[in-house]
Amino acid sequence: MKKAFSMIELVFVIVIIGILATIAIPRLWVTRDDALITKARTQVSSIRSSIINAYSKNIMSGINKCPELEAGDDKYVFENILKPYPIKADEGDIRWHLESNSSTETNYTVTINDNTTTFVYEKNTSKNCPFSCDDSNSLCKDLTE
Repeated sequence: MKKAFSMIELVFVIVIIGILATIAIPRLWVTRDDALITKARTQVSSIRSSIINAYSKNIMSGINKCPELEAGDDKYVFENILKPYPIKADEGDIRWHLESNSSTETNYTVTINDNTTTFVYEKNTSKNCPFSCDDSNSLCKDLTE
């Protein structure tokens, strides 16, 4: 009765493990990227829903005005509408950044894996305060479809 593996058996096991690793590792990276896109898509949906809720609340109060999204804290974005859990600015795998804030619109960039798109929040009540991005950008398509 033999008590050890032969050299050929060990080589076959190592080759099989190598083949499995070359197949599995790229699939894990794709899965991670898909998870980041899904998380960012959820954030965009939450932002849009919160804008609609705050706008509806303003209308019910007799104020026909789009809500302000920012409270002035540079560490967070969307802190006026995503209370009590705003998004940390420029941090993590999904990085939101406030580009500009004026009386008519607010611009944000979102970056995921070196892909960037810009979202524009129009403070226009005739359009129901849209939060949108350029549809020709591939990241925008991934986040809004």
